[in-house]
Amino acid sequence: MAVDVKEYEGDMSNNRHNELTHVTQRLRRVLSKEVDVSVGHQQFLSDILLEAKELLNVSRVSVWLFDDAAKPSKLINYANTDWDGLITGPLPELAVQDYPNYFRAIINGETISANDAMTDARTSEFTDGYLIPQQICALLDAAIFQNGLAIGVVCCEGRFEPRNWLQWEVVATELIADCCSRRLLVHELWQMQQRLTEMAFQDVLTGLNNRRYVMDYAKSEMSRHQRADRPLSLLMIDLDRFKLINDKYGHDGGDEVLKQFAQCCNSLVRTEDCVCRLGGEEFIILLPETEVAQAMSVAQRLKEKAAALEVQYEGDIIHFTVSIGVASVNLNMPFSQSLKAADQAVYQAKAAGRNQIKLAL
Repeated sequence: MAVDVKEYEGDMSNNRHNELTHVTQRLRRVLSKEVDVSVGHQQFLSDILLEAKELLNVSRVSVWLFDDAAKPSKLINYANTDWDGLITGPLPELAVQDYPNYFRAIINGETISANDAMTDARTSEFTDGYLIPQQICALLDAAIFQNGLAIGVVCCEGRFEPRNWLQWEVVATELIADCCSRRLLVHELWQMQQRLTEMAFQDVLTGLNNRRYVMDYAKSEMSRHQRADRPLSLLMIDLDRFKLINDKYGHDGGDEVLKQFAQCCNSLVRTEDCVCRLGGEEFIILLPETEVAQAMSVAQRLKEKAAALEVQYEGDIIHFTVSIGVASVNLNMPFSQSLKAADQAVYQAKAAGRNQIKLAL
């Protein structure tokens, strides 16, 4: 019986179309799921890789990212279908100089469909150290793009025998790489948002929390302490005669004093305490679960430690003292009222000769 070539080619085309449609639908469904991108790459990419492993019927799928997309020197393995859970050890790496042909292809954005990985010029470099020990015979690797640059690769591995990769499988792998690119972009945007949030609530010079942060934090802590009927205390600290330090050593010298005093505060307080630079040479320490008598003890230790601090700057040693106001936070009033009371106590400490501690009345 004669075979109609055109009919046969049409059937093959329809089959490829159906396969691609099926793959696209499955990948779109996976990609639409909400995932937590604040976790590691293995966690937020694993569902895509597992889907790829099943779709392509391969032994393993992994994601490798360049250390620097603009000037790559190595690929780092961030996600792998062989891994389970959070990865704590060092991640596997591949250096450019060891695999020049492979890296050249990926950097150029090529999709590598190596039917026989041991003879393909782009993958045969892996023979002794990677392919033979793990019995990998076929590789289908697609570059992951962002902003027009290859930032990494999705690697699909077939074990035990060479394999003729079908066209729909090549296209599917490229779609998988695009899915990974989208997830990685969401992760990058999340990281950027975190950095912006930190900048919004962080003092750039000292690295401490800023006024905006402490006002929000105090509100939530007051609510918590009020429900539990627990004490909350506050220290307000002002560096004595700070203008004279700026006049003598310049603002760079003054900045060094502020940074070292911030470190002094952090070294003294507990993890749960909140240290903040209010502005200029003024600092606040919020002390949860702390009676005012205990807060006075903290203030005394801080005053002594500040007086003993020697700030080295351009061959000179800068000494300074601090005046501290201590207040018990009134949980039934706005935080600004307690802040004002502590501020008044600081003025009293200044009036008493500086290097003093005063309790707000």
